[in-house]
Parts: sequence; C-alpha cells; structure tokens
Amino acid sequence: MNSYHFLLLFFLTFIAYFFSILLVKTKKINLIVHRRIWNTILLVSFLISGIIGLILAFSIDQKISLSWYLPFLWFHVEFGIIMALVSIFHIFWHLLYFKNILKK
Repeated sequence: MNSYHFLLLFFLTFIAYFFSILLVKTKKINLIVHRRIWNTILLVSFLISGIIGLILAFSIDQKISLSWYLPFLWFHVEFGIIMALVSIFHIFWHLLYFKNILKK
C-alpha cells in the first residue's frame, strides 16, 4: 500500500463505463439503470472517501496519533480517484444544465 493505482483505476473505471454504455446500446439495460448504477458508484465512492477524509482531518487537527493512518489515507485516495473519474461522467451528463446556469 505504498503506491496508488491511478492508471489501473482509470482504465478499469472507463472500461466499466463503456461496457455499461454498450449494454445500453444493445438494450440489455436502459439508460435509467445505467445512470442509477453510476450514481450509486459515485455516492459510495464519495461516502467512503469523504468519511475517511473527515476522520483523518479530525485526527490530525486534534493531534491524535494514528498507527492506522497510512492504510486509511491509501483508501481515501483510491476511492477519491474513483470518485473524481465518475464525477467526470456525471458532469458530462449534466453539461446542458451547467451551460444554462452559466448563460444566466
């Protein structure tokens, strides 16, 4: 756990996303199911990364010595990478919404 798996997570996330798009195109699942899956992945990755981040921030702020600090930091970063990648999909889905906000 002394390195992060950015490229592996990047490729696995994009492969999974395009596989789910393929399932939509071949009508194995519909677009709503596709979005629910990815919104759930976004939520879970946010909760894991966010909760661990809050625990780490609190511990550091309160100067609590953590022997388990590095493994938690590793999970925080790994799930943060997944969250950031899935957020990109989410932003593209809502691009028209954001454009309309910026026009006003």
